Amino acid sequence: MTKTVLTIAGSDTLAGGGLQSDLKTFENHHLFGLTAITCIAVVNNGQFEINDLPPKLLQEQLKTIDDNLSLDGIKIGLIHQLESLEIVKNFLQRFDGPIVLDPVMAFKETDRVYSDTYREKLIELFPFATIITPNLKEAEILSQQKITNLDEMEQAAQKISALGARSVVIKGGERLSGDLASDLFYDGSHFEFFSKPKLAKTTINGAGCTFASAITSNLVLGKDLISAIKDSKEYVYQGIKNGFTLKNGEGNVWFGDSVKTEVLT
Repeated sequence: MTKTVLTIAGSDTLAGGGLQSDLKTFENHHLFGLTAITCIAVVNNGQFEINDLPPKLLQEQLKTIDDNLSLDGIKIGLIHQLESLEIVKNFLQRFDGPIVLDPVMAFKETDRVYSDTYREKLIELFPFATIITPNLKEAEILSQQKITNLDEMEQAAQKISALGARSVVIKGGERLSGDLASDLFYDGSHFEFFSKPKLAKTTINGAGCTFASAITSNLVLGKDLISAIKDSKEYVYQGIKNGFTLKNGEGNVWFGDSVKTEVLT
């Protein structure tokens, strides 16, 4: 029987990240994907803009899903509104399968008060999640410390764990120095690094979203956390290698016909 996965996330009009990348990932793992849309992101005069959907509409989407089928997994991306965070928290209380929380925190530099409030509200979701998947910037906001090396990444992971996360994987990406892109897993007692050579590619938009949705997919398929993370990192690596380039020279993670059976097993 086909398994179902829900993404609660924003829509990326350019389809690099957001619910678009989640659905592609679910399909590539032979899962049936559903969406509950929180917001729509566009680029207006070169500026990234987030347009929120009414929280009531999010509530109605979740009720539609709850009334019509059973879920095997949930991936959470950008929620963006405080009221919507509460709605999502109430929804998660009725679900006992794998939940992957990608704590996307998209704020303007001047939104300090809102970001602090949002951080506290987002942390309320941590106990429901199987794993939290922040990137370096998000990990800095959550842990309230700078991350400039692997030791500081470990310190941040411990602080995020202390906030109630059962496990966390911090996505290192390209920001740290060296030839390797390293992600760090921590479950409260065990650290493990997952590293791949950095790629000289600009097609990285959506890498974080794709990583989180791939972990969700692999957990739904019955893999343990370590295997799910390892296989998801390889999956994203292939997506960057085979990415789709935009007019401005940047680009999106994409797989084309590069998805091979061995990546999914």
